Amino acid sequence: MELNFVIQDAQNIQHMLELLDHCPPSLQAEIWSVFIAILRKSVRNLQACTDVGLIHHVLQRLPKAETVVAGEL
Repeated sequence: MELNFVIQDAQNIQHMLELLDHCPPSLQAEIWSVFIAILRKSVRNLQACTDVGLIHHVLQRLPKAETVVAGEL
């Protein structure tokens, strides 16, 4: 069951970020909430985020993010 929560391909994080750009703020906040919970499941997930530079991407999105989304970031 735990393997369901392991990010298999770090590039999928980049795809998720691109998808989020087309979602309404409430859905973005929900996705971020679930994604953060998944990240906490393993060090491997955190490494995948490091590999794609997630912190850099999040910091770029933060200034223009809606309040409901920024709260999750």
